[in-house]
Amino acid sequence: MTGLATMVSGVLLLTACNGVPAAGDGDSAGSGSEGIEAGGGGLPVAALPRAPVKCDSYSDNLTGRDWAVVYYGMTGLEPPREKWSDEALVSIDRSLGAEEAWNRANAQVEAQWDAMKGTRCITLRTGANPGEYDPGLGGIPFGAFAPDAYFPVGDRTTPVNLTFRNAAAARVWKMSRERATALRADSWWSSASLVIRARLSAARPSGNGGAIEAEVVRYDLDPPEYSRVARESFTVAP
Repeated sequence: MTGLATMVSGVLLLTACNGVPAAGDGDSAGSGSEGIEAGGGGLPVAALPRAPVKCDSYSDNLTGRDWAVVYYGMTGLEPPREKWSDEALVSIDRSLGAEEAWNRANAQVEAQWDAMKGTRCITLRTGANPGEYDPGLGGIPFGAFAPDAYFPVGDRTTPVNLTFRNAAAARVWKMSRERATALRADSWWSSASLVIRARLSAARPSGNGGAIEAEVVRYDLDPPEYSRVARESFTVAP
């Protein structure tokens, strides 16, 4: 499923920010080739509707408004439908008349609400931000899964930050120092990206917006087009 609103088109690329804790729960994980480091505690969130035990498919290319709908769908809070309808009017032909334009705006908002409110399995695309080889961790840490990483995914009406409760379990790509040195020699390596599949597990109000917590299920390390690094896939423990 893709987002219905048109605020963002094509592939959604996000950059992890710092400031909202996002740590794993101490489980471990592995990839098709090498293991992933574990650690950490979790972001306290309200006990709200649980995510599906298994995600058979993952919604991709969610817009900021899609994320806002998901947030309200998870928390059970009343969404600002009237404000959303006001914003939807911008793209509707006013020559239809005020009443018809308003009805169509409301219908657009309701259609998006119905389509996205139950979304719990998502795909997130972001820069990997690989660090230097860390002998203490035994591999290369990804900045996207740093303990203080978060992702601003909402819209202007409802800012929402996404964090991963098991980020510590996904953070480190285990490898030898020699392999890490070879990777760093690839001039395109620093531009590698991640395609993260995650299940949303909880949500709560936070400041002027909201917070959603998710569990990484698996992710792909996607090298740049001209890189010699092969694509890698990882499965992550909850």
